[in-house]
Amino acid sequence: MTLAFIVNPASGKGRKIFNQFKHKLTIPYRTYITSYSGHATKIVKHLVKEEKITLIIVVGGDGTIHEVLNGIGTHAITLGVIKNGSGNDYGRYFKTFEHPKEVERFIKHPKQAQVDVLKVKHGNFSRLMMNNSGIGFDALVCEYVNRSRMKKFLNKLHLGQFIYPYYVIKALKTFQPFSIIVSINGETTLYERVWFVTVSNQPYFGGGMKIAPHAKANDQLLDVTVVHSLDAKTFLKMFWLVYRGKHLDLPYVSQEQARTVSVQLKDQMVCHSDGEAYYMNGHFPVEYTVLPHHLRLAEPMRRK
Repeated sequence: MTLAFIVNPASGKGRKIFNQFKHKLTIPYRTYITSYSGHATKIVKHLVKEEKITLIIVVGGDGTIHEVLNGIGTHAITLGVIKNGSGNDYGRYFKTFEHPKEVERFIKHPKQAQVDVLKVKHGNFSRLMMNNSGIGFDALVCEYVNRSRMKKFLNKLHLGQFIYPYYVIKALKTFQPFSIIVSINGETTLYERVWFVTVSNQPYFGGGMKIAPHAKANDQLLDVTVVHSLDAKTFLKMFWLVYRGKHLDLPYVSQEQARTVSVQLKDQMVCHSDGEAYYMNGHFPVEYTVLPHHLRLAEPMRRK
């Protein structure tokens, strides 16, 4: 296999971690350092056109992985990850490389997993996701986190996971619940006083919260969670239960599995894909689908 590293120096200790790896590698590889939002996608699209790289290993967090995934698209490139960043929801579920020797063993004896990928479409906008996508409160928290100067500081102290609870409290002061129409498995439901809708490919979001405990990235299903019809105080109590995945029996939490989901918004709302925030409006439905076994993931082999 031919290898390229995509390194995000702004994610945790991306450059430092990569330097620790590269000094112990004896195999040939290329290195690409990202320098702005969206750069990883642009690099990978170039590599796809070149048709020489078959394995891309990301040194970065969920946002960098998200960008690389959208660069790969449908092409036959294997994705691997060296865990880094503040959220690391990808690394809580999927396997990641922990040592340079694991990379070399994989090159010699590649073991891959075919996993599902989620797709969101809104008018002409579309994105692929590994972890989850959300509309509402969780997306607002993502927006705050991504703009935060505190994020880089906490990452240096290895305390990046604490940034999400901080901005949960901040978002509670400004967020206004909303109404949506959700179509799941052919049934359409109007939800009032909605805090968020999350569509998941794996259990974790928001830096370790177990929003969809039963989600699996190879079951060809979306796990759809709607939190609605509760006040701010009750919502905050519920939010901490999510870390342990103990929220599903609550009367204001609805969760179902589906192959396709459609969400109709009334007004413009903040949304996210794998923690990358953006805005959607009510002009088009927000459509979610699962792409079965869409991506090849590198599976590192651990030495016992």
